Amino acid sequence: MAIGILIAVGGGIMMAVGGNNIDDAGEWDVMEKSVWNGQTGTFNFEDDGDYLVMVRDTVRCDSFELTITNTTSDSEEWYESDECTDDGSKPQGYEDDPSGWYDMGSTWLVSNGAHEINASHEIYLVPLWEVVGEELGEAVGGFLQGLGGTMLLCCGGVVTIFGLILGLLVNNEQKVIIQGGMPMGGQVVQGGQMMQTTMQQPVYQQVAQTPVQPQTTMQQPAEQSVWEQKSPENPF
Repeated sequence: MAIGILIAVGGGIMMAVGGNNIDDAGEWDVMEKSVWNGQTGTFNFEDDGDYLVMVRDTVRCDSFELTITNTTSDSEEWYESDECTDDGSKPQGYEDDPSGWYDMGSTWLVSNGAHEINASHEIYLVPLWEVVGEELGEAVGGFLQGLGGTMLLCCGGVVTIFGLILGLLVNNEQKVIIQGGMPMGGQVVQGGQMMQTTMQQPVYQQVAQTPVQPQTTMQQPAEQSVWEQKSPENPF
């Protein structure tokens, strides 16, 4: 039963850790992951050109603007902004953004090379798929931890119940064995209760230890008649 309890406790801990990881999936450090920040300037796009455009949460969604221009071809690159909420203060989906930040949109398939950036507010460019991969992995890991914790919790509950039932059966069997046999120490089971009996020692009557004296019989001389008596002999 104790093993089942330990397994259940371990499952509960895993569930709690997994839940925390899922809750923290949207919390990441924008400044640490940012590869460029500023309001205007030049940035050299690399790889697939997909970046998150992050701003402080003090920026209104309906007042934000951004243009990215290829300095070589003088063509404007593709930036897709997120839609704003009804009051225009926040981008939709802001609940999933890190605390203190808004995700205003993303750049898509920007060609490699230097590009001129002009924004209405300071922006932070963050590699999109790097963040998505890390956050998705953390969320999946938290889900798996929670799932494993749930399974351990169930297994621990089953083991605990089985151990409890087994313990009750063992106790009942021991009681049956005690009631079926003759208890030691003069204890007799009657009606499910132990009654103490006292074994009495046999009582022996003591005979007075008086020494028996041997009896002697005095033999009386046989009576002789007057006629049978002999006359005394003359010693001379």
